[in-house]
Amino acid sequence: MTDAQDPADKQQSKSPTSLWAELGPTIAFILTYTLMGRVPDQEGMFSGDKAIFWATGALMLSTAIVIGLKLSRKEKVPPMLILSGSVVGFFGVLTIALQQEAFAYIKPTIINLLFAAVILGGLAAGKNLWKLMLEHAFELPDNAWNTLAFRWGLFFIFLAVLNECIWRYFCPAPETPLTFLGLTLVPSEPYTLFGIELGSRDQEGVWAWMKLVNFPIVIGFMLLNLPYVMKYWSPDKKDEAES
Repeated sequence: MTDAQDPADKQQSKSPTSLWAELGPTIAFILTYTLMGRVPDQEGMFSGDKAIFWATGALMLSTAIVIGLKLSRKEKVPPMLILSGSVVGFFGVLTIALQQEAFAYIKPTIINLLFAAVILGGLAAGKNLWKLMLEHAFELPDNAWNTLAFRWGLFFIFLAVLNECIWRYFCPAPETPLTFLGLTLVPSEPYTLFGIELGSRDQEGVWAWMKLVNFPIVIGFMLLNLPYVMKYWSPDKKDEAES
């Protein structure tokens, strides 16, 4: 007979901080962006045209608070939260210190691509990291875990592409180009790609609010995978393992 599962581990996924780890920082970002966007444009940092920098700071602070709350309650910090929090902090500092909003635009792309690389790279190396993170909740055969991991890896790539399409279409080109190793990632002038003019619109708010719209998209993808999970889920075996 296996040892009984630690009640703290069983309840961890139901912790209030689990929900706020996802929603809290995003809501803080959008609220700060919206409120600062109503401030008249003027000299200095307290200006409507600096809303993206204030929102980035709010995102960094709220993410740090979520991680701090988990640590103070002796909860395990999910690897994905550690990874996304690190990227948020790194690119947030670059965004604010260099006053380069393009870093904020590409940050969700980098996070989602890192998630995809970790999941798909783990599969290629024979290690299903998706299973390691979620096997406490579901008892599934390895082939089902591999399929789910592959699907979620591709889904994170989709989210990265979606972010790129939205911010490049709606956000204005930055004042200075963003380059990396001599390669221009974000030009400072409007440009055309596949016949579509990019960088010429000043609708940054659409991209900001899309961060909240991502949650229904993720939930929708989870629901699409639910029949597959239920097909292979063995709750009886899970109950026996925990008894």
